[in-house]
Amino acid sequence: MRDADWDRLLRQSLADAAEPGEELNESLIRQLKERNEMKPKYKKRLSVGLLAAVLLLVLSVSAYAANQLFSSKQVAERLGDRMLAEAFESKDAVQINQSKASGDYRFTLHGLVSGASLSEFRQSSEELYPDRTYAVVSIARQDGKPMPNTADDEYGLDPFFVSPLIKGQKPWQVNIFTMNGGYGETVIDGVTYRMIECDQVEIFADRGVYLAIASGTAFFSNKAFGYDEATGEVYAKEDYSGASLLFDLPLDAAKADPVKAEAYLDALLNPSSPPESEDNERSANTVEDEGIARIQDVRAKMRAGERIGETIPESIREMTSDDSGKLKYAYDGWSPTISPDEYFTEDQVGFSERFSISGKDDVYKALLFHKDENGVITGRIVILD
Repeated sequence: MRDADWDRLLRQSLADAAEPGEELNESLIRQLKERNEMKPKYKKRLSVGLLAAVLLLVLSVSAYAANQLFSSKQVAERLGDRMLAEAFESKDAVQINQSKASGDYRFTLHGLVSGASLSEFRQSSEELYPDRTYAVVSIARQDGKPMPNTADDEYGLDPFFVSPLIKGQKPWQVNIFTMNGGYGETVIDGVTYRMIECDQVEIFADRGVYLAIASGTAFFSNKAFGYDEATGEVYAKEDYSGASLLFDLPLDAAKADPVKAEAYLDALLNPSSPPESEDNERSANTVEDEGIARIQDVRAKMRAGERIGETIPESIREMTSDDSGKLKYAYDGWSPTISPDEYFTEDQVGFSERFSISGKDDVYKALLFHKDENGVITGRIVILD
């Protein structure tokens, strides 16, 4: 797997849904109950008109709160990509704003946009496949509790898999991993927002494309999804212990390109002979287990103050601020832009537990961020033991 791919795919796993409508509804109902309990002598039956007014108020507030979710444009701005923010407002963008609930969470697919040179942050894979697809998803808890902030210890303990899947293609072979994908993530007002990107999927519009989401795993899992070999359909498994669901992406069939799609799949699938489906599923699970184990090992060593590897001295660079207040790091192909408050609490000193990992030929590196007593933040590359 390429260094850039590992970096993009794993950069949020160590970092660091509240559904506002439900919370506001419960608050209004609770206040009504408390008001009645405070004055039991004057308790009266609500008239039909008053009851209707109260219900209308609750429903109106719920709809208002639901609309307070950030837009795709705002999420891109929050992640420091102003070019992509403008693309999400262009005529080529698809505004979706569809929500589905599964497990403990409620997921909203906000929108997507496809094209070339849409982002300020270019990936090495764009030299081969310049067209990219970007999509924004929000994740909120159904019980009204806020999602962990990126600086919280609980952040990332329940990972999420968010990936496009092509109808008719085995999902363990064609997903965000193999399609040169990755994501950025932020938490705003108790709601997690994830912006994914990968090689563009509009060329498959005539076949149909899903956006798959599962909790409890950062990788494709055959425990969460099944694949019908006869029909090519992917389906969420009802007996999965976490959240598991699919959105059908509303792509314009006129933008499909069957010739380009076949050429892309041929290049993707034919470098080596694909094993049988069972072996592929086992391989996908093995990759998941190894990746999570490596992440957990590094994180545990950092918390215990143990050595995790050898720092490259010349990679230690003080972060520089851009016009938006975000910090930039640049060394040997690493060029992330971060928001300090997503990596460090206000009074935190030392290393952030949020970092990036990349690996190739059994050599893995981590990009760490450190904050000193004066508030100066530096980045450095560590070759992991």
